Amino acid sequence: MKTTFKLALLSAALLMPGWLQAKTFEGTVKMEISSGRNETHALTYSIKESRLRTDIQTDNGMSVSAIMDLNKDEMIMLMPAQSMYMTMSLKATVAKATGQKGEKTELVNTGITDKILGYSCTKYLAKTKDGDVEIWATNELGTFMGLGNFMGGGKAKSGWETAVVGKDFFPLRVRSAAGSRNEFALEAKSVVPKSLPDSLFSPPAGFHKFDMGGMMQGMGGANPFGN
Repeated sequence: MKTTFKLALLSAALLMPGWLQAKTFEGTVKMEISSGRNETHALTYSIKESRLRTDIQTDNGMSVSAIMDLNKDEMIMLMPAQSMYMTMSLKATVAKATGQKGEKTELVNTGITDKILGYSCTKYLAKTKDGDVEIWATNELGTFMGLGNFMGGGKAKSGWETAVVGKDFFPLRVRSAAGSRNEFALEAKSVVPKSLPDSLFSPPAGFHKFDMGGMMQGMGGANPFGN
């Protein structure tokens, strides 16, 4: 359960910076995220107005879902194995997951364009302290909400992400330069514009609310997740 909770914190970090609400896209983006630690995560990123949902499938088969409502400042973490869910402040959760402010990064528009999954993308270079990061982004999917550096331990937003959050484009491919200190790759596998049901952004029927505060009191204030 400790691992599930930590993955949920990372899920919140996926969509945190800026608290942007104006979206021009409704639907799902399926991505694959990997790092130099040979970790691979399949991510489904769902967007509907101010509501967002991430569904992460890790390489060890674990599944974690988190629902964010930017208007309510609420995160709902789903725990399917227990048929339970937990709610918490989205901003507070993100602060815990990201820890510190990201570095300032120069973002360079190369002027090079290409098509990815049928969307016109422009190549940007983010000049970070760990090396250049290549970013292919489209202006056809609305504003990027951010990923957070969850592949780097959740200590801070990565430089490239800090540079692109809040811009009027959405990255479909991100790759760190060969030899970078923190290897990272993101690749969009599919983009599906569609109307999403409201039920996708609520706990499923039959799920019960988990009272984390009550459980901690029963344990004498000890943190069950070891933090």
